[in-house]
Amino acid sequence: MKKIVEESINIDKYTINIDVFQMHKSHLMLISDQEDMGIGNVTLSSPPVVEGLNSIAASYNLFGMNEGLLSKIIAERASKILKTPVLLLFFLKEVKKEEDIMQELTSSVNDILDKIKK
Repeated sequence: MKKIVEESINIDKYTINIDVFQMHKSHLMLISDQEDMGIGNVTLSSPPVVEGLNSIAASYNLFGMNEGLLSKIIAERASKILKTPVLLLFFLKEVKKEEDIMQELTSSVNDILDKIKK
């Protein structure tokens, strides 16, 4: 397992840490508002089966503390861009409403994923 991304982004008053590890034919993403991370929502997503079609990635919420909409969106987007299965550990302790950070976080994650893809 090799760490390929270690970034911190600021959204409003929150600092969100994003780590991405490349594993054998897969990726592990850790997203948290805590430096020491945590488990939180665990989502597994696999890339679309048929390439070239506008099919969606399949995701499975394996374990969750909260609603998993944001973690599902991020995991599906990551597996579609990276074309590998992605296991996402998404842990927000301080953020009370995911809606407050959703747009900026997904945009930042998309930028990170595009950099990895290149």
